[in-house]
Amino acid sequence: MKVDFFIVGAPKAGTTSLYHYLNEHPQVEMSSQKEPDYFSDNAIHEQGIYYGKNRVNTLDKYESLFTQKESVVYGDASVSYLFYDNVAKDIKNYNPNAKIIIMLRNPIERAFSHYLMDCRLGLISDSFENIISKKSKHKNAHLYYQQYIEVSKYANQIQRYLDLFDKENILLIDYEDFKKNVSDTVDQAYNFLDISSVLTANINTHYNAFTMPKNKVIRFIYSFVFLRKTLNLFLPIYLVNIIRDSLFNADKKPELLKETRGQLRILFNDDIKKLNEVLGKDYSKWIK
Repeated sequence: MKVDFFIVGAPKAGTTSLYHYLNEHPQVEMSSQKEPDYFSDNAIHEQGIYYGKNRVNTLDKYESLFTQKESVVYGDASVSYLFYDNVAKDIKNYNPNAKIIIMLRNPIERAFSHYLMDCRLGLISDSFENIISKKSKHKNAHLYYQQYIEVSKYANQIQRYLDLFDKENILLIDYEDFKKNVSDTVDQAYNFLDISSVLTANINTHYNAFTMPKNKVIRFIYSFVFLRKTLNLFLPIYLVNIIRDSLFNADKKPELLKETRGQLRILFNDDIKKLNEVLGKDYSKWIK
C-alpha cells in the first residue's frame, strides 16, 4: 500500500477537523495516529521538539497505522510536513502521485493560537511577548520561537511543494473559508481526492476547540508528556475524550495585545509579500 494524500499543515489551521471529517468517509482511511510525522521524524528527533509523541520511525510502523485493505484512499495529516525542508522531496520519492492538502491561516492568529495550545498543555509558562521578542531564558525558547514565528512563514514552505508536485495535485484551503463554510470546503476536498461527495461528514462536531485546565494542579499534571502518551496508547479515544472533558473547561480565548499584533505584522510583512508572489494571490489582509 501507499499513502495517497497528505494534509501537511499548517498547524492550528483546521487540519484536525479536516482529518476527522475525511476519516468519516467510507472511501478514506486516515492514519490511526493523527500526525505520525513519519517523514519528519528524524528532523523532529534531532531538534528535540518538546511534544514527545510516539515515534513512527520505520516504514513498518507507518504502514501499520492503516488497517483497511479495501478500496480506500489512505491519508496522513502531519502538520510538521510543511515546515521541514526534506519532507516534500521525501514524500515525492515515496509516492510521486501523492496529493497534497495545505491549510493556511493568518500567521498572526496562527502563531498566537499555537502558543495558547502549548499553554493549555502545560508546555510553556513564559509570556508570548517574551518568546517573540527573544527575551525568554527558557531552554526551549528557540523552539518556541520556531513553532510560533518560523512555522508561520509560509512562502518558502509552500514553494518546496510547488517545485515538486503538479498544481492539480495541490489543494490550498484558506482557514477563514473553512470556518465560514465547512460543508463546501469538505466537498472541495472530496472532489480533490476523487471520492464520492454524496456522503457528508458530521460537520456539527467541533475539534480542537479552545479549552483550559480547570485549575493549576491539573495544568501541572497534564504537562507531563508521558502521562498524555500513556492515555492515548492504552485507552480508547472515547475514554480519553471523557477524561479530557472532565479536566478542561471551555473558556474565553485571550486576546492578543495591540502592541504585540503590531510587532507580528512587522515580523510577517516580508514573508506575506513573498507569499503573494508564490501563489499569485493577495494575502495583505492578514497584516492590515
